[in-house]
Amino acid sequence: MVRRRVKEKRLTLLLHPLRREIYRLVCETPGAYFFELSSALTAPHGTINWHLRKLEESMLIKSTKFGGKRVYFSRTLRSEDVEKAFVVLKHSTARKIFAYILNNEGCHQTLIAKSLGIHHDTVRHHTDRMVLANLISKFSVGRKTCYKLDEVGLKIQEESINTISNTYVAALMDILEENCLHPEIEEVSKDHLTVRIECPGSTDATFTISLSQWTFDEEWEETVQIDGEKEKVEEAT
Repeated sequence: MVRRRVKEKRLTLLLHPLRREIYRLVCETPGAYFFELSSALTAPHGTINWHLRKLEESMLIKSTKFGGKRVYFSRTLRSEDVEKAFVVLKHSTARKIFAYILNNEGCHQTLIAKSLGIHHDTVRHHTDRMVLANLISKFSVGRKTCYKLDEVGLKIQEESINTISNTYVAALMDILEENCLHPEIEEVSKDHLTVRIECPGSTDATFTISLSQWTFDEEWEETVQIDGEKEKVEEAT
């Protein structure tokens, strides 16, 4: 009898609407950390934290410490390196620097600082974090420190980061079949997944994960001081 009650409790894994919403947010928000998730929800922090623990215990999500924050991400949807990379790119200055490197392969630190009107120490701080996240790699040309895209940066350039793979779908369904009643895939594509879960005595529950690529094609314009003259710099951000 006890075993049956435990089994019934496990079958409610994603029947709770708040837990489904938290899982969707974790999937759709690369490098999601707690206060980012809680700001998008109306539930108390304690309740959100409890649901996060349940999702982690069920092996649907994973968490790790990076940059002083605990980062939550869906297992098998993206790699841990990718999630960390997006933590770095949450900072607007980091995105500008990364976009400049993406569009100017082999550029050096001094050129980045001048072109973007950013202090050298700021460039160094963000590029060091990007190196740790495998977004970029650095190399020396004479006395200059230059940068090029690394493994994760190349994936972003190829727009292959936010993709619903067959591996992810299979892993998700394995967990749901163990913890839910008769889960079924209603729709699946490269960036979209809808799953229905049977809910005895009530309307079946559905949840949808919609992924979007992180692109750097928005134009930004900023006036900066270069060699004593004001110039307008236009780059992708």
